[in-house]
Amino acid sequence: MKLNAGKIVVVGIVAAILIPILLYAEFQYGFYQKFRFEQRAEHYLAETYAEDMTIVNVRYLWDNIEPLVATVQPKSDPSLQFYIYHSKERELGLTDDYATTFWKTQAMNEAEALLRPIQPDYARHASIDFSCCKVSEYDFASIRGEVPHYGTTKLPFDLAVTLERAMEANDLDHMYHSVAALRESASLVLGSLVFRFPLPETGGFAVFEIPGDALNAVASAADVEAYNATRIPAQEMAERIGASLEWNEQKSEAIFSRDDTTLVVRSWGNEAVVNGKPTADPIGAYIGDSMQLMVPVWLVERAFKEKIALW
Repeated sequence: MKLNAGKIVVVGIVAAILIPILLYAEFQYGFYQKFRFEQRAEHYLAETYAEDMTIVNVRYLWDNIEPLVATVQPKSDPSLQFYIYHSKERELGLTDDYATTFWKTQAMNEAEALLRPIQPDYARHASIDFSCCKVSEYDFASIRGEVPHYGTTKLPFDLAVTLERAMEANDLDHMYHSVAALRESASLVLGSLVFRFPLPETGGFAVFEIPGDALNAVASAADVEAYNATRIPAQEMAERIGASLEWNEQKSEAIFSRDDTTLVVRSWGNEAVVNGKPTADPIGAYIGDSMQLMVPVWLVERAFKEKIALW
């Protein structure tokens, strides 16, 4: 009997300790806390935006310092989801990514509309994001009522067209006409425009990357080709141009040799060596996932004066 009484006492003590902890956890992280956050989010939305919103759910992101987040949809466009988070910097203690989500959607819609008549395949495989890092400087706290059109912000975007097919000979023309079409927009500011085509034999991509400030100077398919940023494994590159290939382990360099031309490509930095003379390598080589040196096509073409077909 005494033993049972002792067990009852122990259980009572444990319960007395655990129950307050569980109640506190429920209060802090359970249904009640979610309910309170949802109420705050509703108030925040009413104070910030002049349109009807629907809070879809409130959930936890356990790897965040402030784990509660609300998923929200504008009633005018339920396909556009954004999130509300805690924020110590904002007046109401909350912040959201509605404006950036809205602007990206507007920019993407305009880019697709411009590309579709030129090359529907490009429009279907386009994606967009903000260029680094102007968007972080925008005064989002100044937004009250209606979110302004993205074009008024003058924020730059990076537009990428990533195809699921290999490059074809007429893609250079398609890329040029796409550039010309995108330039017609008075709203869309591009930080960069990138076209990618799979290279099945290497597992990589043929890449053409045009800086935003160079778009106006692109006047032909040849101008697009000048922005070839494709890299190919060193061994395959040597086979394509009929060159011998050596690897200097100590210096981490690949040495291509053919006839009277020698090209030294480093796995670091932005400089190569052609016949003993340093030359700029703005694209840069690097060691890829398969531990092969990925060599810029542009650099090899320039050194050996030979075009390397990507289709």
